[in-house]
Amino acid sequence: MVRDYTRLLQASFFALILFIATPQTQAQTYKVEFGKNRIQYKYFDWNYYASENFEVYFYNGGRDIAYKTIEYLEEEFSRITETIGYPPFAKIRVFLYNSVVDKQQSNVGVNAGDFTVGGQTDFVQSQVELAYSGDYTSFKEKVIYSITEMLIEEMLYGGNIAEMFQSSFTNPIPLWFTGGIARYVSVGWDSKSDDAVREYVSTTTEDSFVKLTPEMNILLGQSIWNFIAQKYGQRSISNILNLARIIRNEENSIERTLGVPFDQFMKEWRVFYSNTNVELRKSYKLPNEANRVSGKNRNGMSFTDVKFSPDGKFLAYSRMSQGQFSIKVLNMANNDEKEIFNGGLKLNDQEVDMEYPLLSWADSTTLGIVYAEDGRNIVAVKRLGTKGEQKIEIPLLSKIQSFDFKDGGRFAVMTGAINDVPNAFTYNLVRGQVRKISDDYYDERDITFYPGSNQIVFISNRKTDSVFVDGPQTLKEVEGNQFNLYAYDIDYPDSSFKKLTNALAVAKRPKVVDGNFVLYLSDQQGINNIYKFNGYDSTSVQITDFLYGIKAYDYHPESRMLAFVSSQNGEESVFLKTIDIGSSMFSPVTPRRALEVARILAERRRSRIGKQYNQLDSLSNPEKLPTSTRSPLQKLDSLKEGAINTEAYEFEAQTKVDTRDYRFEKPSEDPNVSGRSFLSIYQNANAGNTIQGPTNYENRFQTNNVVTTFVIDELRSFSQLLEIEMNDYLRNHRFKGGVLIPLSFSSGYDVYGEYEYLKNRIDLSAGYYRKSIVRMNASNFLNQRFNKSTFNLGLSYPFTHKLRLEFNPFFTQTKYIDRDIRLLIPSNNPAQYVSEITSDYLGFNSSLVFDNTIVTGTNLHQGTRAKIRYETHLKMNQNAVSFSNLEVDVRHYYKLNRAIYLAGRAYFGSYYGNAPKKYLLGGVDNWAFNTIESSNAEINPLEFQTLFDNSDVLFHQFTNLRGYNYNTFQGRNVMTFSGELRFPINQLMSNSDLKSNFLRNLQFVAFYDIGSAWDDLSPFKKKNNLNIEEIRNDNSPFSAVINNFSNPWLQSTGVGVRTMLFGFFSRIDFSFPIRNFETLDPKLQLSFGYDF
Repeated sequence: MVRDYTRLLQASFFALILFIATPQTQAQTYKVEFGKNRIQYKYFDWNYYASENFEVYFYNGGRDIAYKTIEYLEEEFSRITETIGYPPFAKIRVFLYNSVVDKQQSNVGVNAGDFTVGGQTDFVQSQVELAYSGDYTSFKEKVIYSITEMLIEEMLYGGNIAEMFQSSFTNPIPLWFTGGIARYVSVGWDSKSDDAVREYVSTTTEDSFVKLTPEMNILLGQSIWNFIAQKYGQRSISNILNLARIIRNEENSIERTLGVPFDQFMKEWRVFYSNTNVELRKSYKLPNEANRVSGKNRNGMSFTDVKFSPDGKFLAYSRMSQGQFSIKVLNMANNDEKEIFNGGLKLNDQEVDMEYPLLSWADSTTLGIVYAEDGRNIVAVKRLGTKGEQKIEIPLLSKIQSFDFKDGGRFAVMTGAINDVPNAFTYNLVRGQVRKISDDYYDERDITFYPGSNQIVFISNRKTDSVFVDGPQTLKEVEGNQFNLYAYDIDYPDSSFKKLTNALAVAKRPKVVDGNFVLYLSDQQGINNIYKFNGYDSTSVQITDFLYGIKAYDYHPESRMLAFVSSQNGEESVFLKTIDIGSSMFSPVTPRRALEVARILAERRRSRIGKQYNQLDSLSNPEKLPTSTRSPLQKLDSLKEGAINTEAYEFEAQTKVDTRDYRFEKPSEDPNVSGRSFLSIYQNANAGNTIQGPTNYENRFQTNNVVTTFVIDELRSFSQLLEIEMNDYLRNHRFKGGVLIPLSFSSGYDVYGEYEYLKNRIDLSAGYYRKSIVRMNASNFLNQRFNKSTFNLGLSYPFTHKLRLEFNPFFTQTKYIDRDIRLLIPSNNPAQYVSEITSDYLGFNSSLVFDNTIVTGTNLHQGTRAKIRYETHLKMNQNAVSFSNLEVDVRHYYKLNRAIYLAGRAYFGSYYGNAPKKYLLGGVDNWAFNTIESSNAEINPLEFQTLFDNSDVLFHQFTNLRGYNYNTFQGRNVMTFSGELRFPINQLMSNSDLKSNFLRNLQFVAFYDIGSAWDDLSPFKKKNNLNIEEIRNDNSPFSAVINNFSNPWLQSTGVGVRTMLFGFFSRIDFSFPIRNFETLDPKLQLSFGYDF
């Protein structure tokens, strides 16, 4: 019943808009633009490899990883498309960056999440931007996730043009559904998702993920898809996705495919993971709330690192939020905590490197902080108790994964990547020299020194301890399920790496306690806990048993204090407790881990069978037998060297074949095709694996979006706006063009075109804008046209991602044409009347723009926007008269609590010069059924008369003030203030998951507006333009000036409703005007779009 009323209200509202809007309704088209910046610190010279299904683009230093990537993608293409049940319509373009820092310089997606009036259809592109993560293992997962995510988006929103237009009017599919399947395809059921769902089902009874963070949505969605695969089979995944593509509803697609009501399905999902959690909760424990030292984490911050000072007197930890980080140091003696350093940029619409910053103590009072700044990797050396810090650029490495100072801080070791190849390095800070410790294609991670020596411990997935090996040559060969501890003495570079552990698990973050004991994290039992390696007997034991995995930790042996990062009630926190590393414990393996180990062992068994199969096949293909000759330069494996005793080798005895009782072997199944579908085998058989390139990148253009919307201009009735935006793949070249056509075609039109060049730090632009206003009235033969044409060039220099300076020189020409038919009669056209006047101006405008806002919903922001703009028009012919303009626009958005927002705007504008123009105060943007107030001024700025050139109307500006008509006040100066309390219903309702687009975007607001417009005398003075009147009699030489004590400020207060209707953001304001200290009759105003 409620749904029927909602639909009826939507239909009635939209019909009212379309069919009752009268020719007297007016509109304003162009609004103030803010927006953030992307800064290019380096030049990108792009090339690409091409294959049957992909194009992988790369620049300097990325050639090797680009080839590996396209090779790996072709191998995985059939698996991905078969799993989701969707092949792409065109080749997928992958732009590969050497690091996240480089990717942040891309123009793709800048200001993409901000709000527009509506009617915009974004074209889904078969394109992905990837940043190399610093090691092959995590990069493999990232590649598959990004490609799958793109395919899901194309599948649901943009397979063809019709689907793109349809998707612009439908509700978006939630992130848990789309991001969850992408992560499931890339990593399956991993420990991170297992930890997340284990905690969620244990701490909450809600099955709605609306209030959770995006990361949590993805992890829980991953667990849902894993549950579907486990219970209903892998084929159900593609069936659900393809049904969702048709009906655009994730819940109904699950219901209809699985034959289970969605509520019942979610209960089964909860029971599935709850049952596996029961036994674990008995054996594992949670961190004690009293041990939390980082306080409540209400803002969802991520803690990246934690380190004790060498003497144990200080504990440093880093926390990150959307790219911005801070370093805090806790005094262990008095629990005094101070923030000693902060940095980074808040980038809510870009990928950030969640491994930065890294911490390492140079001595007991000097902390090293590794992070990225201005496109470079920096180590900031901060001494406690002093101001400032020393910043040193780390050369060569595009990504640093771990960093550790040797005592004294002059020498360090680190793991990272040069030319996208991960290795271990030494770094001499005094000389600025970086040298390789390893030189292969294995993943080296988490390096640290043995105290007081040049021996190191690191983590690696290498299968051998030899220094002289190449490692995996393709991404497919990279194994990410086994990382072990290795030791090495950098004073003896030709020695072998000493393998300390040999577990089928992933080890992380080694911490050397003394020469014989090493602590490290391991997921051996399925949850990341701390283990201790004993150098005396080469054994490892578990020493912690926390239910939710440890993300980072540090241990101080003298005080026996353990600091660690883990989760508590859905929040990451830093905990501190005393621990005895001499004790050990044994925790049960998680069901996920048991399945994972079984799968790994089964895969290894199939691999061995595959090798045996290939050996048997070689009997029938003797020409393919490998030669036994080894190149003299071939690298030897130290584990295998001398494995065969050639001096005392015993040959096996030959066995005779019993021809009377010979048993033929059963035909073996080719493991390379076992278990795969015919489609998958066919696709791989026809792929050809041909990779072409590298080829130089050439600019190719595509349509980014199309806007088909309406505006209601203050001077030209109801109008249709058509706009198209095109750009090259990298958004370095951007074209935008559009036309505004009034419903009454005789009212004039607007045409504009823009070009932007955004490849370098200084952005360049050029544009042409033509505005035409036609006024006709048959009763008095009025027929006038006013044209304004502007050619402009522009440049923009970004100081930071939030602040930029714009400078735009321009040439403007206005033309007034009077087409009164009576002027064709010579007697009615005196010589002093000119029916056509052209005015030329040369000028410039300059703006300082600040914007640090983040989009939290439709028409909802947090942060501050500000713009200071100066513009001047200099006369170029005798008809023109010079004038200038100064404007200041400041907007601030503050979130009072989880669902109430306070928004405020202060605006000031001033025209001055020989011919200042006017600000017309009152009304709102895109106001239907609007009214223009008759002016009491001697010259009405909106009056049109025969043979009267009112070209100033092309420059006048309408300024908003709710509760009043347009042009209630006018003057060459204006000042307004607006404040709103916004109550979004979707956020107010706890864990709501509203399906109706109307209800999900519904907002209630309470507002207060105040403003004034004046010429010479400010409204802050007792005598001003609005409360004094001059009385003059033409027959008398005397005049009088009286003060009528009118209030020079217009005020209004009221309430409003905002929501989305058919893709357009609509507003209803019910306001009570306050004028001259009296509250006037309430006014209802219907308008569309925009923030204020």
